[in-house]
Amino acid sequence: MTSTTVADQPAPHAPRKTGGHDPVCKNLDRVLAISDGVFAFAVTLLALSLIVPALSHGAHQNELVADLMGMWPTFISYFVSFFVIASWWRGHNRVFAYIKRCNPTLVSLNFYFLLCITIIPFLTNLIIQYGNFELATILFAAMQVVTGAMLLIIWMYASGNHRLIDPQLNARVIRFNYHRELVVIAIFLISIPIAFFSTTLAQISWIALAPLVSILQRAYRDVEEFVEEEAEARDKKE
Repeated sequence: MTSTTVADQPAPHAPRKTGGHDPVCKNLDRVLAISDGVFAFAVTLLALSLIVPALSHGAHQNELVADLMGMWPTFISYFVSFFVIASWWRGHNRVFAYIKRCNPTLVSLNFYFLLCITIIPFLTNLIIQYGNFELATILFAAMQVVTGAMLLIIWMYASGNHRLIDPQLNARVIRFNYHRELVVIAIFLISIPIAFFSTTLAQISWIALAPLVSILQRAYRDVEEFVEEEAEARDKKE
C-alpha cells in the first residue's frame, strides 16, 4: 500500500479564488480598449461622409464656394452626429468609471451597445442624403433611443445590488447616471413625433441635449466633485 500525505489529497470543498472576475473577463482594460476602438472607428466612418465637391476642369473658385455653401446641411448633420457619438463616449466612460468588476453578461451588453454605435455613421449618411424624409430622421432618433436604453441597461445591471460596482458607492452617484441616460433617451424619443411635422425641427431639437445634460450636471454638482476626488485618488495611487 502506498501512503498518501494530506498535502497530496484534493480539497473538494475548498473555495475557488475568483478575485471577483470571471475567466471570460479578467479585467476591464480589454473591455474599455475595444470600446474606445469602436468609438474611434465610428468617428472615422463619420468623417468619410464629408466628400469634397467635384468641379469640372478650369472651374472658378466661386463655384467651389457655391458648392461648399450648398453642403451646409451635410456639415450640420456631421457636427450633430459627431457630438452625439462624443456624448455616448462620455456617458460610456462615466458609467464604466464606477464599474469595478465584469462578467460575461456585462461583456455581452457592452457589445450590444457598441453595435448601436457602429450604425450611427450609416444613419448619418442617410440623413445627409435624405434629410427631408421623415423616415431618415426617425431611424436616426430611434437608434439613439436604443443606444441610450442599452447604456441604461448596462448601468442597471452593474449597479443593481451593487453587483459590479463599489458596495460603498453613493446612491446619489447611481441616480445621476440613471437620470443622465433618461434625459438623452427622452430628447430623441420626443423628436420622433416632431419629425412627422418637420424633420428640420426634429433634428434641431437634438441640440437641446447639450444644455439639458449641463443643467443636470449642475444639479448633481456634488457628484462631479466626487468624480474629481476619485480621479485624484487614482492618480496618487498610480
